[in-house]
Amino acid sequence: MRIRSMMGRRTTTKMVNNSRRRAGIPSRRSSSRNSLVNYLQKDGLGFGSRLGAMNANSIQSNMTERNNAAKLQSSSGLLEQQAKLLGEKVDQGSGTITSTASSVVDKFNETMKNLRNSSGVLNDYYLQSMKEIALTNKKALSEIGIAVGADGTLVLDKDKLESVEGEKVKALLGSEGVFVKRVGIVASRVADNAAASMESASSRYNASGNLTNSYLSKYNYRG
Repeated sequence: MRIRSMMGRRTTTKMVNNSRRRAGIPSRRSSSRNSLVNYLQKDGLGFGSRLGAMNANSIQSNMTERNNAAKLQSSSGLLEQQAKLLGEKVDQGSGTITSTASSVVDKFNETMKNLRNSSGVLNDYYLQSMKEIALTNKKALSEIGIAVGADGTLVLDKDKLESVEGEKVKALLGSEGVFVKRVGIVASRVADNAAASMESASSRYNASGNLTNSYLSKYNYRG
C-alpha cells in the first residue's frame, strides 16, 4: 500500500507540473530565476514590463533633473566666485582683469544655458533676471568691451576692455559695480535653488526605486 501511495503521489505531482508547464507557470522546483516576479515581468501578462517602463521613466526623469541641477549649481557657483574675484581685482586697480572678466562672461553664459535646460518657476525667474541685468546695462557694457546679445548672452572684447580707463570699468565691474554686484547676488540664489532641486530629485529617485522593489518583493517567492 505504501509503494502504491508513493507512486500515486509521484504521478499526481508529475501531472500537476506538466499542467503548470503547459500553462506557462513555473513549477515548484523551478530556480529563483523563474520566480513569480520574473514570470510577471514576461510579455505574456505585460504587468512587469508596464510597471518596469513606468518606473524607468520616473527614474530617468529624476536623473535628468538631478544632472541638470548639478550642472546649474556648478556654473552658478563658479559665476558667483569669479564675479567676486573680478570685483576685488577692479577695486585694487589690478592690470590683469581680462582673464577673470573672461571667466565671468563664460560662466554667465553657461549659467543662462543651464537655466534654460532646467524646469521650475524660480529657474525661469532667475533666467529672466540675468537677462535683464545684461540688457539693462547693454550700452555701458559695450563701452568697456562686453557686447550683449538679444538673448542676454555676453561676448568679451579683451583688447577693448584693456584700453578703457579704470573708473568706467569700476562702475560696472567693481565689487559695488552695478553689473558685477547684481550678478553675484543672482548667481548665489541660483546655486542655492539648484542644490535644493538636486536634493529633491535624488530623494524622488531613491523613492521610485524603493517603491518598485518593495512592491515586487511581495511576489518574490518560488512558485
